[in-house]
Amino acid sequence: MGRGRGGGRGRGGFRGKGKKGGDRGPVRAEPWSDIPRENELYENYYKTGGFMDEEEFEEMWKYMASDLPNSFRFTGTKAEAHAVREIFKQRYIPAIKDVEFEGKTVPPPEPVEAFPDELVWHMKTHKKVIRRHKPFAEFQKFLVAETTAGNISRQEVVSMIPPHFLDVRPGMVVLDMCAAPGSKSAQLAEMIHGDEEERVQRAASNESFNPTEGGDYSDDGRSTGLLIANDTDVKRAGMLVHQVKRLNFPNLIVTQHDASIFPSIEMPPAPGSSKAQYLKFDRILADVPCSGDGTSRKNVNVWQKWTPRDGLGLHGLQLRILMRGLQLLKKGGRLVYSTCSMNPVENEAVVAAAIEACGGNDKVRLVDCSGYLPNLKRKPGMNKWKVLDTSNVNNGEDKIHHNFTSWESFQSTKEKYAESEPNRQFSSKITRSVFPPDEKSEIPLERCVRVYPHLQDTGAFFIAVLEKVNDIKVAQPGSITGQASTPKPVAESETATPAPLPPVDGEPNGAASPTKRKLEDVEEDAQPKRVKTEAPSAETPVEQSTKESSATPAASGKEMTARPKADNQGLQKEYFEYIPKDDPTVAGIFDFFGISDRFPRDRFLVRNREGLALNKMYYTSELARTIITRNKDRGMRFVHCGVVMFVSHKIKEAAKQAAWRLQGEGIKILEPWASKRIVKCTSRESLHRLLIEMFPMLPKDRKHNLGEVGDQLYELEVGCCFLKVDKRDGEDGFPFSMVLPIWRHPGSANLMVDKDDRKAMLLRLYNEQEPQLINHVAEKAKQDALKEQQDAEASAGAEANGEEEGDKPDVAVAGEDAVMTSS
Repeated sequence: MGRGRGGGRGRGGFRGKGKKGGDRGPVRAEPWSDIPRENELYENYYKTGGFMDEEEFEEMWKYMASDLPNSFRFTGTKAEAHAVREIFKQRYIPAIKDVEFEGKTVPPPEPVEAFPDELVWHMKTHKKVIRRHKPFAEFQKFLVAETTAGNISRQEVVSMIPPHFLDVRPGMVVLDMCAAPGSKSAQLAEMIHGDEEERVQRAASNESFNPTEGGDYSDDGRSTGLLIANDTDVKRAGMLVHQVKRLNFPNLIVTQHDASIFPSIEMPPAPGSSKAQYLKFDRILADVPCSGDGTSRKNVNVWQKWTPRDGLGLHGLQLRILMRGLQLLKKGGRLVYSTCSMNPVENEAVVAAAIEACGGNDKVRLVDCSGYLPNLKRKPGMNKWKVLDTSNVNNGEDKIHHNFTSWESFQSTKEKYAESEPNRQFSSKITRSVFPPDEKSEIPLERCVRVYPHLQDTGAFFIAVLEKVNDIKVAQPGSITGQASTPKPVAESETATPAPLPPVDGEPNGAASPTKRKLEDVEEDAQPKRVKTEAPSAETPVEQSTKESSATPAASGKEMTARPKADNQGLQKEYFEYIPKDDPTVAGIFDFFGISDRFPRDRFLVRNREGLALNKMYYTSELARTIITRNKDRGMRFVHCGVVMFVSHKIKEAAKQAAWRLQGEGIKILEPWASKRIVKCTSRESLHRLLIEMFPMLPKDRKHNLGEVGDQLYELEVGCCFLKVDKRDGEDGFPFSMVLPIWRHPGSANLMVDKDDRKAMLLRLYNEQEPQLINHVAEKAKQDALKEQQDAEASAGAEANGEEEGDKPDVAVAGEDAVMTSS
């Protein structure tokens, strides 16, 4: 590849045959393993672009052409994550260490040293080994089961870095601008909630604790923080909801908006004022759409399809997203900008252009993050780079590759070819902002972080941490990219966020952003086999919310809010309505379970237009309630909020008890405040029986096999209960505390846990690889059906023999105490 300043044929450019720029050819048909991991243009750009010396580059490129190790992270609360990690270490690692393959010892999974507490692991085991050796197969089954249960996240190592650099603490308000598929959002949610479970237990027991130690737990031990996870695509937003719902965290809202024009969120006026305020965030993650050329170890299509125009085409969108993030950031707040690309056009160029547009280092500064994840091996950001472009004639023929070092060299080269080859076309996406900033800008781009594959056997990643030092005046996008001669700043108000930026490069505000990755952070095995969706009903509309207006607000700094279009546009609105705190249904539920008056009653959300408690009730945080209530009719597209706490249970005995059951997602939040219907399980045998059997019998003679659990259930009327399992060390104990919903039927009991979760718990707690669940209701139904068939056959035989209709025997009818299944 030429290294000349201008990039012309005599000054460093070279010709190449190929398709028209941007045409990536046909869809891949051959297996991934057969795709050659070679691309001369891709390799030469990073070899000669000043990224590292030649010897180090050769080492790095060997890693780039090799398979990426599988990696995973233990998730959830600290106590649960550590407990599941210990089960993994004690049960599976010793067995795996003894495996040999083709005469060599197979390396077991190892903790990634860059992350604390051995919560992140990776393994390089080939699939052939996993298939042939039982210890690996058993470990794989454990990994899949815990991923389904939400205790493990199959996530690439480098994608775990940005949340650590954000330095999130409980009580902070955080925005994840481009959140799907949700692995980073899960990390952020864990950080926001912190160790609130322990503090809530102390608060509910009236024990003293410091509500501001390590964060803000002033809501009776609960974190006051909030995560808003956003994605522009409705399908990807659905994937995001599936990922974060497994964590059972109420301080969470999922939205669906173009991140580059993310709407301002209205908040109540300040005391003594009637003017609305707008939410500013403590922390923002902008993990933006990128070319993904650092993912070639897992996405081999990069080798076939990489072109320099990938990064150039995304630069403008990335810059708009970053600028919008800085507008939404609170003064003193921190924003992490990240990509899985190595191209400085998508990285340092975007960061430098944003800082310059905001007014320089006095307004927005790059943070030195060498103190975060100190064991992470990294390289500094670049201050100089070249911009690669491929010009062509006649729709892709006679290609020339150019390396430009400055905007001026690009302009002069275009002028030269305009005279000699007027039909030669250059990329229309090259703007002033894709080049290194002027040396006078003094932006310390070396504070950015570059992670390369050879440093710790990962993919490639870029991270920059920006702090908003002062209020900013944002130049219009045209002046940022070099398409306008005179910047026109837009002032930022103290009380209102400026309106979203207008489009760049002629792209409409409502245009869908390109895919975030060529292949997402979530590994293939981590994708759910099926996503359970709620059936359409009056409470759960199928479609997303109405589209917001795409009209561009005036650049005056005055808050402009998009209003929803009329319902006759063919879209159904998603409804998010809060139940009044004096609602009799909620009061009845609280009385039935003995819920303390200290537990808030005004945070229960339903999903129907009328705001009625019909099917499900979601519990949310106070800040989430404020945001939903004030912005539900302002054009915001809310997709998900809170956790399901109560579900309607339609049964015959409903007149005698609260006809609502506890839901596994929210039960741990509620249990510390409950005084009734608490059943304690102290025996491993009793819990095992409840897991392995569905609807075990509770006969009237009290001869049952449910141990201490059955004895307690006899003293309770029909309805749902808390099954509480306390942590206890030793072989006969439990590795961590659990709270599960259990239903007391007239003649049976049933743990309200689905089959997949039952099997995961049996594997986790009892090491049962292939448990056979017993469903007493299903067995009884089979027997009844068989008897009915036999009776019908006998009746038909009698008729054939001439017996009269009146001589038929009566069919037994199930009595009132028959087992009732849950809805």
